[in-house]
Amino acid sequence: MSNSQPLLFQQHLHSLQNVVQDILQTNHADGIWIYAGQEQCYFLDDQTKPFKINPLFNYFVPHPQASGSWLYLDGVNKPHLYFYQPDDYWYLHQPAPQAFWTEEFQWTILKHADEIKTYLGDPQHSLYFGEEVRLAEALGFRQINPQKALNYLHYQRSIKTEYEIACIYQAQFAALKGHQAAQAAFFDGQSEFEINLAYLQASQQSDLNVPYANIVAINQHSAVLHYTALQQQNPAQRLSFLLDAGASHLGYASDITRSYSVDPNDEFAEMIRVLEHNKLALIEQMQVGYNYLSYHTMMQQMIAQMLQDFELVQLPAEQIFEEGINRSFFPHGLGHFLGLQVHDVAGFQQNRRGTHKAPPEVYPSLRCTRTLAPNMVLTVEPGLYFIPLLLQRWRNHPLGKRFNWQKIEHFIAYGGIRTEDNIVIRANGAENLTQQALTALGG
Repeated sequence: MSNSQPLLFQQHLHSLQNVVQDILQTNHADGIWIYAGQEQCYFLDDQTKPFKINPLFNYFVPHPQASGSWLYLDGVNKPHLYFYQPDDYWYLHQPAPQAFWTEEFQWTILKHADEIKTYLGDPQHSLYFGEEVRLAEALGFRQINPQKALNYLHYQRSIKTEYEIACIYQAQFAALKGHQAAQAAFFDGQSEFEINLAYLQASQQSDLNVPYANIVAINQHSAVLHYTALQQQNPAQRLSFLLDAGASHLGYASDITRSYSVDPNDEFAEMIRVLEHNKLALIEQMQVGYNYLSYHTMMQQMIAQMLQDFELVQLPAEQIFEEGINRSFFPHGLGHFLGLQVHDVAGFQQNRRGTHKAPPEVYPSLRCTRTLAPNMVLTVEPGLYFIPLLLQRWRNHPLGKRFNWQKIEHFIAYGGIRTEDNIVIRANGAENLTQQALTALGG
């Protein structure tokens, strides 16, 4: 991406300038002020939480460390960046960056946070976007996070520019290097805690700046969908391993999951291979104009077929699906939008006005009900889990006698399987960014 970064970003910013013009016209405003956000203290403490940039600020400015900074947009002139760089010997503040994007902005350096007051003009005629609502009110803004404008921005963010896609692609590399190191650490006999350290070192991240909390799960911990406990001691017997971990590039995230069996020749390893095959086969079928729900349903049918083929449930796959048994083994959604936020915005939003389409009752955890369009970036992450809490309802069910409970009990100790790639929808089908990056790494 390095050679094309400036041009891609120029195109990205030009398209956003047009969006700004539309928002200002429909909201009868002169400009938009976006606050990057600031460090927040924990309750009754002077220690600050890890800083997370306002994603709307990051949408325009490729600098996720710009705490305390402001951006002004009028859709016509160069965006004006008020970069906060105080004189401070207690904390390190980032110097004004010199990068491919900096010439696209007007610059003003703020030495004190309250200096912004001198540049605001009449805030009543501008829109404000940011978390600090009390600050905005104190500064005189009246149109604070207007929903109509947010709906427009969220919908726009769901269709990525080529610059954004290139950033997400670059974010694959650090994550995959981390995955390779974590895999080696697991097979070397290390604990969850040690594996996480190996991942962080290889991906050159810390626990404070990963895009989401790493899921590093051995054995039955793999069946806890958002497991983050990180045991420092190994279990008596190591059977399986699941790693769900990503990385970021200029604020854009990758989100990758892989599962392993200690014994590459056992039945659990074969389940992993089949689920991986099903994931890639489904991605091959994804096309513009089809609703994401239809692909989630197809994967649920594939899970039903796996339950039959591996003799976990002694019923035809069609009946397993019709009875909803597969949903107890695959309880989450197929995936979600990916971008500046790991679970990116507008997964249920059908248009710029904000029309909401909820997931169907049978799939309450599905995070996307959109019809696929070019330049949408999503995760595809099917899973097959052995979760006692979800299986309990079938034990006394009339169909319970068709479950191979002895075999299921055996696999409960393994936890579960998830495999996840990041894709971009193109006019001719889905492009698998994760597999492309893996190939480029020689994997």
